[in-house]
Amino acid sequence: MSRDSGRPAGTYLAGWLFADLLLVIVLVVLGSEMPAAAPDPPPTPTPTATAPAPVTATANPSRSPSPTPSDTSRPGGLDPVTVSVGIRLDPDALIAGSPSETAELARQVNEEIKRYAGRTAAFVMVFGTVRSGGSVDNGRSDAYATAVARQLPQAAPRFFPPYSEKIIRGYHDSGAGIASGTARIELFFLLS
Repeated sequence: MSRDSGRPAGTYLAGWLFADLLLVIVLVVLGSEMPAAAPDPPPTPTPTATAPAPVTATANPSRSPSPTPSDTSRPGGLDPVTVSVGIRLDPDALIAGSPSETAELARQVNEEIKRYAGRTAAFVMVFGTVRSGGSVDNGRSDAYATAVARQLPQAAPRFFPPYSEKIIRGYHDSGAGIASGTARIELFFLLS
């Protein structure tokens, strides 16, 4: 016989949400790590007594060498500055796969990401809100966020990476004052 601990079912999910957010933080930190410095080139062989030493020009000590392009470029990885865009749809129609709602998602997303032309989203978190009777329905909110996440690569294939739960993920958002049908898309960009 099992005992009911008296806790709502949502509190069990809080630990998983915390673990997922911790994973995101680890990805951001690892993505912003500086790459290891290139090893020094091997030393040139010293001339032997049988071969004459090569003649080289002496450098002008008054001029410093110009940096190579790799010295001035930023390291690759995730940009620690994120961007949030929002859309509003009929959650039930999108979850059911309505073509008109899918087209509306593509229209709204493309309108929102116009200002980020030339950038590439590397990691995406979608937070969905679906209310039922005035309170947030966590299950439907998760399903809505996941439906939005699955459609993003088709909506803007040059901007979003291919769909994978590891890099485009849906979550519920139970914040107060968020209208039902709202999806907040948190974008993590590659450093450029």
